[in-house]
Amino acid sequence: MKTTFISWERYNRRSDLLAQHLGATLHNIVVGQRGKFLQAPARYLAEGVRTWSVLLEERPDVILVQNPPIFSVLVAALYARRYGARYVIDSHTSQFIAPRWRWTLGLHRILSRWAAVTIVHNQDQEEIVRRWGYPTLVIGFVPGDYPAGATFPFGEGFNVAVVSSFEWDEPLDVVFEAAARLPAVNFYVTGDARRGAPGLLSQRPANCILTGYIPYERYVGLLRGAGAVLDLVKADHTLLLGAFEAVSLGTPLITSDWPILRSYFPIGALHVPNTVEGLEVGIRRAQVEQGRLREEVSRLRRQLDDEWARQWAELDRLLGDGAATRPQGSRG
Repeated sequence: MKTTFISWERYNRRSDLLAQHLGATLHNIVVGQRGKFLQAPARYLAEGVRTWSVLLEERPDVILVQNPPIFSVLVAALYARRYGARYVIDSHTSQFIAPRWRWTLGLHRILSRWAAVTIVHNQDQEEIVRRWGYPTLVIGFVPGDYPAGATFPFGEGFNVAVVSSFEWDEPLDVVFEAAARLPAVNFYVTGDARRGAPGLLSQRPANCILTGYIPYERYVGLLRGAGAVLDLVKADHTLLLGAFEAVSLGTPLITSDWPILRSYFPIGALHVPNTVEGLEVGIRRAQVEQGRLREEVSRLRRQLDDEWARQWAELDRLLGDGAATRPQGSRG
């Protein structure tokens, strides 16, 4: 069975790992620059044309497609109906909660009707698709092999890797203010700072170092070598890929105090309110409780591997024909 994975994103570790597990060919199809609203229709049209060409060339039996944008799913669905293939929607949290994508939920519902299964990230999103009456499966953690990573040039003292993409749902202003109270701690903030809110960078203290987008080997070295990984979000019901990467790499996690994140990371993590005081306390605790947190992260990774094995078996059942029969563990 031939499987193709389509993602209209430059890179997403989750999509990469799912493609590896399924033995799928991953195509990251990107035209133009993200964030230019007026250019979006032309960009999506061009990406749709490229996607159609890829599918015609590969002639897959199963198409996995990352969502959002929902328009990539539309292309996969049209191809599947025309050529008798099946498709699987991997719907990320932003499809359900981000203001720029919620308006497309009606189209999402239509496309889920014909999908073999819609993969979601948590039980709340699973309930939405179940109410629609269509097959769905929760897959949060996706294990995989990680490289050793390039040695990251940390400064002296306690080092915190801040996973960020400078999106609307990241409380980076809180991170900057808390960092100013912790001058002996180094904060390495990933992502493209040009996407940040106006005036945000003017709040950045000297101990917050902007890494920009860095090669994946260096990114892994950053997360693996840090004393803690900080991944915060303003909205509940959000899957944080950086948090799962921290667990996979054995690094203690500091994350927002939301019920969904407590359920994902019951051990090996400190859950803090998105406040300056809460984050300051969390950072200090991470320094003191390193030994316990690292031991718990190791146990949590084993638990997530067991959960993945069950989810993988269910995906295999839904796809049939042995399409998902090569599960792999998380070996970091």
